[in-house]
Amino acid sequence: MKTTRTAASQSERQAGFTLIEIVGAFFMMTVVLVFITGIFVENGRQRRAATELMRERLSATGALALVASDLESAVLVAPSESVDPSRHPWQFIAADIGNDGARSIRFVTQNGSDANVGENATSWVEMAYFVEEEESGQLTLWRWQSARPPSEPARGFPDSGEQQSSRVAVGVVDFGIRFLNVDGSWVDDWDSTYLPPDQMLPLAAEITITLFRKMRQGEQPETGRDDAILIPGLTHTKRFALVMKPIDINALIELSSAAEDNDPNCFTINQCLNEGDSDWYSVEIEDQCRGDDALCDLLASPKSVCWHTIEASYPELAARAPVGCDS
Repeated sequence: MKTTRTAASQSERQAGFTLIEIVGAFFMMTVVLVFITGIFVENGRQRRAATELMRERLSATGALALVASDLESAVLVAPSESVDPSRHPWQFIAADIGNDGARSIRFVTQNGSDANVGENATSWVEMAYFVEEEESGQLTLWRWQSARPPSEPARGFPDSGEQQSSRVAVGVVDFGIRFLNVDGSWVDDWDSTYLPPDQMLPLAAEITITLFRKMRQGEQPETGRDDAILIPGLTHTKRFALVMKPIDINALIELSSAAEDNDPNCFTINQCLNEGDSDWYSVEIEDQCRGDDALCDLLASPKSVCWHTIEASYPELAARAPVGCDS
């Protein structure tokens, strides 16, 4: 019986682990955990670096797209010969020259926001882009927008304190716009008040922007805290044409009048009145066109307005006219 207990005791001792085996297993587990932790830390660092790089590039391309969209829709009403160009409200001004061109620009565009709900608001608004230096020494790109087209000459450029100003990009290294003139050369500034009416808008523009980004590990190993240092990122550039030409209101009016006078198919309101019953016309005039100012404007020019304009816009009125007016 004693022999049996001794054998069982030896079997129990053989089924356990020695201290050396436990220490060895713990050491191996520690090595594996350190290795796995290093992989996760490196993956996290790479993800942060990729996110920072994407943030910088998306911010730059987004800013370029916004400025380009507004500039591509730039519109300008040319002043008449009797108006001093410097006193003309509609101007295209670019100044404050930096390394990449003008850093401040003010112009009128057709790209007004749909959310523009100001008094007498339209899609034709005055807009400005400019940069301001922050306390950190970095620049911020701002966008300013009015609620309506200009009614008086521009007086310098707005600032970030105005209610209509909003941030476009922060952490800007440099920003600038260059312009292509009729000579085929690129210039850094623009002032429409010194140019002939047909050349008040540039042919094309080139926008350049560079943003700061966080330094990646290995770009400057001696610092010890690479990710806390900001360095200039890639320089992003966008070129595009300005398809709109300065609008000459007087020339358009003359052209429209000439087209009506020379249109052989234009059967005028006056010719309709000569066909017989003109009571419908007298009633409308005496009744002030029932408050319809657009109709009154048409009826006020019976010798130049074509009858088909009345038929298209006011069919119920055309039905009251003599049969001979039917075009």
